[in-house]
Amino acid sequence: MGTAGVRSTSPDGPTIGVVNEAVVVIIALCAMFLVVKVARVRDRSRKGRAATVDLLVDDVAVQRRLADGREERAVWSEVISVEIVCTPVRTVDGARAFALIACGGESGCLVPLGVGYDDDLVVQLARLPRFRVDEMVAATEHRPPRRTMVWERISAQSR
Repeated sequence: MGTAGVRSTSPDGPTIGVVNEAVVVIIALCAMFLVVKVARVRDRSRKGRAATVDLLVDDVAVQRRLADGREERAVWSEVISVEIVCTPVRTVDGARAFALIACGGESGCLVPLGVGYDDDLVVQLARLPRFRVDEMVAATEHRPPRRTMVWERISAQSR
């Protein structure tokens, strides 16, 4: 009789192969879950650093302090533009829109809208020459994503 169709294996052969494959799969799954967990922790940490812990709006300036200690400030007399940004995802502060209040260069202040800071901000913005509150309100109601310039300072040279 021939040996055709008969498989000769050692008693440990197939078992060791299956165990090795299972170990590899388990290690791969653990590595994948670890990578996802680390990414989530980093994302939460990054978002937490951007949270507004204090926002002061007065006659002189708007100043925002972030959870990581950074500070943003815009002095009203130096403000060159106000832009409203509507975002499809909520900011870490829970806002669907925010005001970008820009001074010259890289300075300015981001103010989350709709989370308790609006009243004092609108009072001060309304004091800017030609600022129209109705345009700001309309800009906050746009479908995101959208950026709308609601005010720009007219320089003495452009008059």
